[in-house]
Parts: sequence; structure tokens; C-alpha cells
Amino acid sequence: MKTENLIELLAQDAPVRSSLTHMLQQASIAAVLIVAIAFFSAIGFRHDIGAALDTGRFLFKFVITVALAVTGSLVMYRIGKPGVPLHWWGWALLVPLALAVGAAVFELSVMPPETWVTRMIGHNSRLCLTIIPSLSVGPLACFLVALRHGAPTRPALAGAVAGLAAAGIAATFYAANCDDDSPLFVLLWYPIAIAAVTAVGALAGQKLLRW
Repeated sequence: MKTENLIELLAQDAPVRSSLTHMLQQASIAAVLIVAIAFFSAIGFRHDIGAALDTGRFLFKFVITVALAVTGSLVMYRIGKPGVPLHWWGWALLVPLALAVGAAVFELSVMPPETWVTRMIGHNSRLCLTIIPSLSVGPLACFLVALRHGAPTRPALAGAVAGLAAAGIAATFYAANCDDDSPLFVLLWYPIAIAAVTAVGALAGQKLLRW
């Protein structure tokens, strides 16, 4: 049987689709619960969370990270089903980046140039690069297990997308602890941490999601 014919048959297999969708739904719930338990038991909110909630820069971090978690999850739900085109869904992954870049450009336009480097470097970069990948481990494992119930034609890409979704969930929780609210900091350090999780997801997907 040719590969194209096999993919077409799998794409028409309703039980496989239903099983994958159900597994990814369960994995998403488990991923959020795992991160929530780890966050509240070992990390917690920043000490000035009450005052931070009144600032737009703090709240906008969640706009970016939630957008990443949502778009990554939507693409992940499709990429595990053979024959299901991504179309513009793949481009949706650029939405979080566009939001971060837009926020950073706005900050550059309103803040004095002599403060740019300080805001970009911040003082929590080490925590950012440590906590986001650490919190991503559980969600990434959940997503990879769920994707094994599907048949992704590009296993490395599927694993990378799973890493993006996992990192988006982890970054959303970490943002509640991080007191570096500058969009310049978010644009520099968050993507580095997220890229590390994405790379691990791609490597794991290449090995675990072959069929």
C-alpha cells in the first residue's frame, strides 16, 4: 500500500480521530493540573501580586502566554491527524510573537533609551530560563503520550508543537511569579525558555511519534 493511500485511510478513520481528540482533551486537563500543583506547592505568586494586577504590563504578559498555549494546542489537535490540513492554523503560532513584539515596540517608544537595556536584562532571567522548562516537563509528557494515539505524519514537528503548547501553559503560570513585567524582558527571555522546550519536544517527537 502506498503511503498516500494509507494516510487517506487513516484520515477517514473516525474512531482514530475521536480517540486522539479525547486523549488530547484529557492530556490538556492533566497538563494544567500538573503545572498548577507544581506552581502553587513550590513557587507561588509574586509578593506584590495585588499591586501587579492593577498594571497593564503585568496583565499583558498573560495575553501573550495564553495566546501561545491556545494556538499551540489548536495546532497540536490538528497535527496528530493524518490528512487534516493546517492551512492558516500554522500561521496562528505567530500571534503570540506578534503581540510580544508589538508590546516591546510600544515600550521602546515611551521609555527613555537609557532604560532599555536594564528593562531587557531584568533580574529574573535565570529563574525564567529554569522555571518555564521545568514546569513544561509534565505537560509535554502528557501531550506526547496523547499524540501516540494519533498518526502525525511529521513526528518531529508534532513534538515541537506539543512543546510550544506545554511551554505556553508553563509560561502562563510562571508569569504570575515573575516580577519583570517589561515587554522587553518578555520578548528576550521567555522565547529562549520556550525554544528550549520546543527543541526537546521535537527530539522526543522524532523518537516517540514515529509510525
